[in-house]
Amino acid sequence: MPRLALLVVGMIVCLVVPQATAAPRTYEIPNTQVLDLHSKETGADYQLYVATPPGYPQPGKTYPVVYMLDADYSFALVRNVVQHFVEREDLPPMILVAIAYPGAAEDRNLYKLSRTRDYTPIFVREGGYGLEFQKVSGGAPKFKAFMATELFPFVEQHFATDPSDRTIIGHSYGGLFAAYVLLTQTSLFKRYVIVSPSLWYSDGLAFQMEESVAATGQPSNVNVFLSVGALEESRMSNDLRTLYDRLKARNHPGLKLDIQIFDGERHDSVFPGAVSRGLRTVFEALGPRPNAGPSPIPGP
Repeated sequence: MPRLALLVVGMIVCLVVPQATAAPRTYEIPNTQVLDLHSKETGADYQLYVATPPGYPQPGKTYPVVYMLDADYSFALVRNVVQHFVEREDLPPMILVAIAYPGAAEDRNLYKLSRTRDYTPIFVREGGYGLEFQKVSGGAPKFKAFMATELFPFVEQHFATDPSDRTIIGHSYGGLFAAYVLLTQTSLFKRYVIVSPSLWYSDGLAFQMEESVAATGQPSNVNVFLSVGALEESRMSNDLRTLYDRLKARNHPGLKLDIQIFDGERHDSVFPGAVSRGLRTVFEALGPRPNAGPSPIPGP
């Protein structure tokens, strides 16, 4: 091919084929950081995924803190949902702290072992993920103590937080842990977003706890959002409705309680919508729903 023709072809290729201007880069979520924290209470190492609001910090200003379990799937999702609403003044600026297990994102067995250990209230030999994982079950009391005596002071030392305004988000086993805290040491959090909690654990232990603490006045002065997917097993929605009805009937002073059954959602798909609705509910960024109260529970 003549030299001129080669030159023309080369020019055409340069015009048609996009040219990379720089090497590909890893996307990083703005205003986030990862901190390491070892717990004497549980003996475990944790990583904290932290997101601060735009413009943080501001002199003299403190922020509510939202604590998330199951950090590897909750953190980025919740952070983006919250920023979307904060930018539109549908939620107040807040600090997000997700509790992660080093290595669990790449090791499914480590993930199962860690959450079984930390999120279940008592040891149960069978159930859950199976015998191999249940052997470490029952560590929720220690994990709760870790949060109260180690995690909260650590976060409050490093960030401009409002210690009186904490929220917890938990899903599945994480929802079981959030319900356990609600029923045993309510004041640890001001707001609870409890999604598809495993209330079946240990033959409905959560309901035994609810009965035993009813006389103590717990819970009170908290905002609670309960949710489950309509396509989950019927025991999930029935158990949640039972917990809602029992708490409602107690007439606990200051308890603000809402429940929502998400149509068309399963156990693994309900979390995004529940977080979006739940945070706006417990922060009272929504007006009362028409026909307020629980959505109908589907039959078996």
